[in-house]
This record gives sequence, C-alpha cells and structure tokens, in this order.
Amino acid sequence: MGNTGYKSFETLERYYTDDGTSTGETKPNIVTDPDYIAPFKDEVECPPSARFYNTIQTKTITKNNCDPGYLGSNATLTAYPNQFLSSESVLDANNQAIAWLDANAQIYANNIGTCVLDTTPPIASILAISSITSNSLKLSWTAATDNLGIVGYEIYQNNIFLATTSADTIQYDVTGLSPNASYTYYVKAKDASGNSSYSNLVTVTTTSNILQIPVTNSVIFENKSSNWLTCHDADAATTYYQGNAYLGAANDTSGFTLNRYRGAINTSPITSTPKSAKIRFKFASNTVGNALTFHLFYSNIFSLHAYSQDFQLIDWNDWDSNTFLGSVTVLSNSTSYVEIQLPPSHFYLLTQRQGFNFFLISNGDKNNSNPTSNNRPILSTAIDTGEIYLECEF
Repeated sequence: MGNTGYKSFETLERYYTDDGTSTGETKPNIVTDPDYIAPFKDEVECPPSARFYNTIQTKTITKNNCDPGYLGSNATLTAYPNQFLSSESVLDANNQAIAWLDANAQIYANNIGTCVLDTTPPIASILAISSITSNSLKLSWTAATDNLGIVGYEIYQNNIFLATTSADTIQYDVTGLSPNASYTYYVKAKDASGNSSYSNLVTVTTTSNILQIPVTNSVIFENKSSNWLTCHDADAATTYYQGNAYLGAANDTSGFTLNRYRGAINTSPITSTPKSAKIRFKFASNTVGNALTFHLFYSNIFSLHAYSQDFQLIDWNDWDSNTFLGSVTVLSNSTSYVEIQLPPSHFYLLTQRQGFNFFLISNGDKNNSNPTSNNRPILSTAIDTGEIYLECEF
C-alpha cells in the first residue's frame, strides 16, 4: 500500500521506576506487544510520498527442540500490516517482514509449540540374501524411512535376535552356519520412540560343504603278453608308471597290453560320515573314438597310512569282485570330468582309516573281454590337466 502519512515508532522505552523515569532500555515496537504504540501522523518528517508499509505476512514452522521420539507442533508467526516501513516500496517493506519472520519463526515455534510422543512406525525395509555358502551368507536390505528418522536395525535368525546395526548400515554378513541347513531371516527397523516395522521374511538353505581331496600317491600298472588271459590274469605287473599314462586294454601287432590305475588318498581330513562321496577323474587325451566304461574298486589290503605306501608290481591285482564300488561311461573322445559315486554302505572306507586305496580299470579288464583294438585313453593325474580326487559332501 502507499504511505498513509503515519510514522511508526521503531522502539519503545521501558519504564520500571515508580516516578516514571526512563531506565534507558528500549524494546521493539511490535504490534503483538501489549505496549505497542500505533503510528502517528507526521507529514513533515515523513512525507506521504516516501512512506510504504508492509502487508500482512506469515510463516508457519514446526517446533524442533523436542526430545528424541517426540513430534513438535506447528506454530505461525505473523508480521502484521504497517509493522515494517520502507521509503522505497511496499515490496521492500514486505521483504523486511519476510526477513524478520525467517529470523524469528523457529525461535517463536520452539517457545510456544508443544511436543507429543511419535506413534508412527517406520516404513519397512525389503530384505534380500546373497553370497550363500555352506557356512555363511550376506543379508542386505533397503533403508527404512520414518517421519523422525531410523535409529537402527535388529536382525533376527530363525525368529531369534542375532545382531544390531546402525541406521546407516543396511547389510550384515552372517557366519558360523551349518551346511545344507535352512534358515529364516527378517530385519526390524526402529525409530527413537521405539516404534518398529518388520521386513519381509526370507528363508534360505545353505550349500553343502564340499571337501575335495586329491590323490596323494598313484601308479599305472602295465602288463604285456602275446596271450590275453596271460596278460589279464598275471600275478604281477611287468612295469608301472607314475604320471600320465594309458588306462585300458590294447591289441596290436606286438600283442596285448593292459593298464590299471591305482591311487591312494589321505582321508584324515574326513572327520564325519559324508552325505555323499565320489571319485572324480578325467583324461588328458582321449582319441579312441568310442564310449568307454570304467570301474572303481577298492583295495583288498588296508593299512593305517595306506596313502603313503610304495606300490609294488604285485599290487597289480589287489582287487576282486567283492571290492567293486561303481562304474561310469566316458563319452567318445571326451576329456571332461566324470565321477563314480561311492555307495553309502562303503563310507566306512573313508572314515575309519587315514588312507583309501582304489583301482580304476577298464570294462574289458573287469569282464575279461579280449580287446580288438586300442581302447586306452591317457589318464590325467597332473594338476594342470585335472587331478584325480575324492569329493565328499557334508
């Protein structure tokens, strides 16, 4: 509005003595003050053309000095009309009023506002599980939101409290789990008032504990003869090889050749009966051109430290039909890993001794079949081409 010709007092003197004398103190002349003195008309010192007053201005703000867990009420501070004077424009007077509101509204709200206990629970997190192993996993969740803010999270495993994290930590590594076991998790978000909300429930099963034990000692026995039965039924091998060598039977111009593999494994790391056990092996070279069947036998002779024994040529036939464990067929020319499962009834071979001796022999060897060609791929026993090993699942 334009100037009305009235001049406003900027300050009021404060009188505290009985005789009405001034103490020299002053205070702002504010409309809301009971001592407020209205503007008076003075067109000499304040010509009408140079006086502009503010229009009504307000600012509403929330009390922000409540104790944790409490909500502050809203309060509105008002700059009444004609409270601020400008010699420039009404806009300038209004800007003065707004600046005054900005500087004082929070103080005003904190003085006259009230505090009430917060009863609004947080908006819940969404829980996910990753990196699952036989004994560990990772929990992660979205950040919960709350009108006053989150103070932390509680983690529950199988409905039992597990751990607490701070408000800015939204993941947790769980360890010490059992293999192949089922676990259920949820996360509870909490605010300062004790309000809480629960995430979704997630159930997960840990992986099995896989123990892989490479062969400690191994040889490939070989027998040669011009007669197949003599070759097959010999009391001892004619020689043996350590490292990669042929496995199976051959028939060529030089006569018959038969190779058998014997390996020994240190089973002392096995401290409990496994859920499953198998021998895994592969061929470094396989160009025989047809599918091959191989059989797993265990040794007739046991010793406490059988895995460290020195093999002799006579060990060539230290197996019979009573020690048969299983078979596997290798596809034509395949050099991929194959496996032969050990029957559960024979797991005692792994748990009662520190060594497990076994044989791999070809189908013709087991069935005493006269070979008609070379059926001998090269077995891989080196680390770089694929070790033979025992794999146990717990």
